[in-house]
Amino acid sequence: MRLTALIYGWIGLTLGACNTAPQDPAIHAPTPTIRAIRFDSAFFAMDTLHFESDLAKLVQAYPQFSADYFNRILMLSSKKETKKILAFYKAYLPIYQATTKVQASIKATPEMTDAFKRFHYYFPSYTLPTQIIYFIGPLETYGNVVTKDGLAIGLQLYMGAASSWYYSEQINTIYPTYISRQFAPEYIVVNAIQNILNDYDVLEMNGKQLIEQMIEIGKRQYILGQCIPTASDTLLLGYTGIQLKAIQENKGDIWTFLSSQNRLFSVDPNLTSAILREAPYNDYFGEDIPGNVGKYIGYLIVESWMNQQKGKSKNDLNRLLKTPAKTIFDEAPVDF
Repeated sequence: MRLTALIYGWIGLTLGACNTAPQDPAIHAPTPTIRAIRFDSAFFAMDTLHFESDLAKLVQAYPQFSADYFNRILMLSSKKETKKILAFYKAYLPIYQATTKVQASIKATPEMTDAFKRFHYYFPSYTLPTQIIYFIGPLETYGNVVTKDGLAIGLQLYMGAASSWYYSEQINTIYPTYISRQFAPEYIVVNAIQNILNDYDVLEMNGKQLIEQMIEIGKRQYILGQCIPTASDTLLLGYTGIQLKAIQENKGDIWTFLSSQNRLFSVDPNLTSAILREAPYNDYFGEDIPGNVGKYIGYLIVESWMNQQKGKSKNDLNRLLKTPAKTIFDEAPVDF
């Protein structure tokens, strides 16, 4: 199980072209065959009066994912801890019932199929998951996981921002409102592509300067927009409409601050955290600007660089990934 998990999103107004390309070269690419597996339905269809035998049948029916689910998501042995699994079943049955009302999987499956098609067009060497496995896990654990068996989606983290399950004292401590507002069905495909992209090319940030980190994140934002071209910018970025508007109106001042006093080339973790971490407001720029404002600035630099690649393939997103951040910064015309 490759736990390159994104429990919540690391992501319409106009950025310039954050999610709209004049031409869509991937539109006619072959559509992959993706099978939706409802492990959640199979799990909660078990009879509590014959739980041990039904559990054994479940494991037999889904051998690969069952190993991941019980050992790494529930962290319980399906053979030795049946009573604890039954207790989870009873505690989470209401959550499963809540997810069936939301019906997130019905919309998400075709959207992910289209996004997978585009991802494979741009990164043909990556072996796409052939299955989307929907499950219900603990609220505190994974919501989007790449496994050997496919892409596993924990529907417990996509019930909608208003779901009362996210507002208990325990869960709200783990997931404050500025994070749980992204626990909505429309974030499934965004999180899935982020997750698959990180599985294809792991994001390494240790020891990098602030400008490098912003551009590396910006690369992924650009790729996300190409794979999900119909998504709104607020959805892709994970900002509220107010936050995005505030950044757009103040981007010049933000850039002036970042480019002064050698801040762009700083490796100070306090500074990079303040500019890149997810937070309801920014320590430097006030309440209307989100903590991870650097994601937007990095995206704009990447977009500028991609737009000026004359005589080179603008659609070569693999080349974008492999180009050093400093090269992009040196070559991109930056005008905020």
